[in-house]
Amino acid sequence: MKALSDTRRCAGTVSGRTLAFVVIAVVLVLAALYLLYPKSTPEQVPIPEPIQEPTLKSPPPLETVEPAQSEEERGDSARGVIAALRANPDRIDYDQAHARAREFQATGQLADAQLLYFFAARGGNGPAAFDLATFYDPIHFSQDASLMEEPDPFQAYKWYRTALAAGDDAAQDRLAKLKSWAEEAAGTGDIEAERLLQQWE
Repeated sequence: MKALSDTRRCAGTVSGRTLAFVVIAVVLVLAALYLLYPKSTPEQVPIPEPIQEPTLKSPPPLETVEPAQSEEERGDSARGVIAALRANPDRIDYDQAHARAREFQATGQLADAQLLYFFAARGGNGPAAFDLATFYDPIHFSQDASLMEEPDPFQAYKWYRTALAAGDDAAQDRLAKLKSWAEEAAGTGDIEAERLLQQWE
C-alpha cells in the first residue's frame, strides 16, 4: 500500500511539473510572437492634394485710341486761308497771311498760326519769318505758345536769317543774342550749341 501511495504521489508531482512547464512554454511562445510581430498599424490613406482652380487669364488691354484732333489742332482754318490766298496765284498777299497768323496766335490757335507764319515766311515775308523763328528760339521759347516740346535753335537761326534777308532789321539783334546763347551753352558741353556756332564761321 505504501508503495502504491508513493507511486501516485510521484505521478502527481510529475504531472504538476509538466503542466507548469507547458504553461511557461506557452507564455514564452506568446511573448516571442508579441515581440517579433509588432501590432499592425492601419493603412494610411493618402491625403488628396487640394484642387487648384483654373487661373483665368486677364483680358488683353484695350488699345488706346487717340482722340480725334479738332479743326484748330489740325490747322484747318489756316489751310482755308491759304487756299483762298492761292486762288489768285499772280499776287499772293503774304502780308495778309502774316496778319491772319497773328490773329490765330492771339486766340490760341497755334497750329493755324504756325502754318500761316510758315506759308508767309516761305513767300518772302520778313515779319512772318521773324515770328516763325521766335517759335523755335530757345531764348523766347514757351511751351504755352508753341506746338513743340523743346526749342530748335537751328530752325530759329534759319528763319532769322530769312527775315534779315527780307529786310527785317530786328532779326540782326535776335541773331546776335542767339549766338551769345550758343556760346554759353557750348561752354557747358552742349554739342548741338557747338554745331550751331559753326553757322557764324
